[in-house]
Amino acid sequence: MDFSTVDRALTSLSRRQPALPDEVLNLSTHLLELLSSENLAENDDYARSIIRLIELGSASTSSSDTSVRWEPLAVGLRLIVDYLEKRTTEIPRSAQLSAATDEAGDYNDEDEGTGLGTGGGGVYAEGPRIPKTAAETAAAAMAQKELLPTSSAPVFQLMTELPTILNTNVEHAEPRVRSLVAQAVGAYARYATSLLNWLDSSTDITDPSERNKLQLATEHAQVGRRNIHATILLSLKSHLDMKEPSRENNPSAASDGALDDTTGWRALETNLHALASYVDGCVGKNNAGGGSYINEEAALFDSADTDVNGWFLEGLQHCCVVHVNRHVRAAAAAVLGVLIKSCMRSRDPSHEDLLVEEDSPFRLVLKETLKGTLADNWSQVRMAGSVLCRRFVQALLKIYKSRNGDNEDGVDEDLTLFECAAGDLVPMLLPRMCLNRFYLAQGVKLYSQETWKEVFGSHAHAADEDGLHSSGETRGGGGLGAVARNAAPLCRYYSKMCDADNHAVREAACQGVAELAQKVGQHPLYADYLSPYVNMLLQALLMCFHDESWPVRDEACLACGTFCIAYAEECRPELTTLFERWTEQLTDQIWSVREDAAVALGDAVTAYGPEMLEKVLAVIRKSLPAAKDQPPMTREEYKKLQNDVSAHTGNQVYSCGSLAPKLRKGGAGRIGCSSCLVDRPKQPWEATDGAIYLLRELCTRFPNSDGTEREDVVLGDNILLPLMTELADVARLSHYPQSDDLRTTLFKQLPQIAEVMGKRRFKGLYLDLFIELISKNLNDRHGSGASQLSIHAAGQCCEEIAKLIGFGIMRGRLEAIGCDDAFDSVMEERKREQSMIATQGHFIGREAFSPFGPPVGSH
Repeated sequence: MDFSTVDRALTSLSRRQPALPDEVLNLSTHLLELLSSENLAENDDYARSIIRLIELGSASTSSSDTSVRWEPLAVGLRLIVDYLEKRTTEIPRSAQLSAATDEAGDYNDEDEGTGLGTGGGGVYAEGPRIPKTAAETAAAAMAQKELLPTSSAPVFQLMTELPTILNTNVEHAEPRVRSLVAQAVGAYARYATSLLNWLDSSTDITDPSERNKLQLATEHAQVGRRNIHATILLSLKSHLDMKEPSRENNPSAASDGALDDTTGWRALETNLHALASYVDGCVGKNNAGGGSYINEEAALFDSADTDVNGWFLEGLQHCCVVHVNRHVRAAAAAVLGVLIKSCMRSRDPSHEDLLVEEDSPFRLVLKETLKGTLADNWSQVRMAGSVLCRRFVQALLKIYKSRNGDNEDGVDEDLTLFECAAGDLVPMLLPRMCLNRFYLAQGVKLYSQETWKEVFGSHAHAADEDGLHSSGETRGGGGLGAVARNAAPLCRYYSKMCDADNHAVREAACQGVAELAQKVGQHPLYADYLSPYVNMLLQALLMCFHDESWPVRDEACLACGTFCIAYAEECRPELTTLFERWTEQLTDQIWSVREDAAVALGDAVTAYGPEMLEKVLAVIRKSLPAAKDQPPMTREEYKKLQNDVSAHTGNQVYSCGSLAPKLRKGGAGRIGCSSCLVDRPKQPWEATDGAIYLLRELCTRFPNSDGTEREDVVLGDNILLPLMTELADVARLSHYPQSDDLRTTLFKQLPQIAEVMGKRRFKGLYLDLFIELISKNLNDRHGSGASQLSIHAAGQCCEEIAKLIGFGIMRGRLEAIGCDDAFDSVMEERKREQSMIATQGHFIGREAFSPFGPPVGSH
């Protein structure tokens, strides 16, 4: 079934197998014809046909008939959602936009994506989407024509029938029907309350009789709306009373019984969606006429009435934090989000107090929910928690600004607005907000980065010291200052997450620790805030060096190097251990781990100077010739080994959906996509490959006395020339198939080394060492069997070096060894590529490739 549009939903009925009854198919054809009519709002036949379609799909019409199909009911509900949404947009805009902005225009009501898949609302039954601002919603509404409701309009016929239909199907056996019921609940509530707003303030109706009829129809709609809400609450409470198993005592937490953690849980999830849709649809103003959820259902938030209504907030917290099903946890977070929305819509200080008073039951529930959802193992729930976090923090900031205004009495200028507004929530919220900016799931990461910029300002990490406290966007030092002042809870949380079950969390925690070292540890004002916790963070990172997930090891390696630069003396007691770990990583099976281990060792030389340089040079001298010990193997033998079925049979199978090995956990009891029990031995050539990266780091950091990062460390030709000569000799070896990979690494690093050395030095001493090697890969006429990656890397290397020393000089050197034709061919190929770019446009860049591309200059 395709519910994306009403016409597709109707058309899909004819494709269902086994075929639906003729009456259903004829009715769907008739409805398709009516869709093209000009004045659908006044078409009684359309409304009656929708009701009839629903009746044909409702088991209640023939309880003994087991052949009743759910498809007509689902399509009928989809038509109702579309119909009510369009009628809502036709109501004069002062009513339909009342929830998005008040008369002063001071409330921006964020709309998370496309709502329930129907184009509206801030509830996301299908998961969070890219946020859409209320301004965009308002602009779309401006394009819709206005039409005054009349008491004889067919919409009121639907409004009369709908409560019974929705109440009957709120626990329908088909999940798609329940989801559409939730959408219809939201559309019903929004139309009913928008109508109430308009009728309460409209002066367009001059006929008293017509006003009375409209008033009566509107009151009946409100009665139906409240009946729907009562049914949803009753169903929700009955599901909560079932006492589903929690994650702590359910086998799915151990990833070997994941049924309850990956499938729906009866009708609880869709009940929550229906409740969220209802709350989001109650857009009534704060008046005696009602329509505002927080006004009508204030008893649900009353701390003095916990015996009667205490189940509501407790149940939502249970669903968000304890419930075993991830869909339920995400849906419950959406309910709390729209409840915050309702509190802010009301513009009543007593309702705002529900969010700001520290002992408020609602605030306490939000606190526990955010604590759990922002650290949930499932990205879906973590995303829902991130959406809830942004809404809650924005509400707190708005309340704080409205109550304090320009009054600076008692306001601490050394704190950010976030710290002032969030109060006791800061130690819990800030660490989670920080870590989620590095989380592996792109949606969570980018959404959290945008939240950070919205809360602290886009220039919160400005490097100039004068702007940290004087700029309005960076009051209290912005995000950097807030992080420094809350270093204790932040470091404790990061240390704990370095030992989390989820490998993606451990990786993000290591990245967060590296950020602390780089931005806080090297800041002249805030470095001392982090100093007491350096040892704690180092111990957490050292533990991650043994992680079964190589990205975690990679990030831990980099973070330790950054810490050595920022806190050299504090790290010195662990330097021996760190050096052992770095040199182990330098020979890792993963090339990026080897490269980042070289970066970390370069950081260590920057931090500790000549004493560390001698150790690093000893490692290079030992590792460079290691490829000579690589056992000989032909390419045919290597391919046969790779394609050996027996070598790939019976190994551990992994589930990327649950981030866990299937059937059992791997490693030291952690959940991850890799296991140290499934490994291959390190190869000697990989040590040489790591040494190439390390040589690059030393050359780029300490090339000469003018460009060195330390005055007491300079890599002179007396040290470098023997090493480069050794490297050239090792790179000529071809008795093993991975030699092409080694040369590819060399060709990629050589232009960087040449650039920092300078034209004269590189051309005079080092070019001749590698020119023959480059030409051999560049011109594969001799049947060496070089890989395409190696050939391309050689061509790129040749071009970049030619730009440095001159194309004529480079061509002359290659001509001397008979490779000038290959050089000319490579240059012609580059010209063709540039010509294609000029005529057909630029290649797709990273930021244009995906809507989830990392923001430029983000922190």
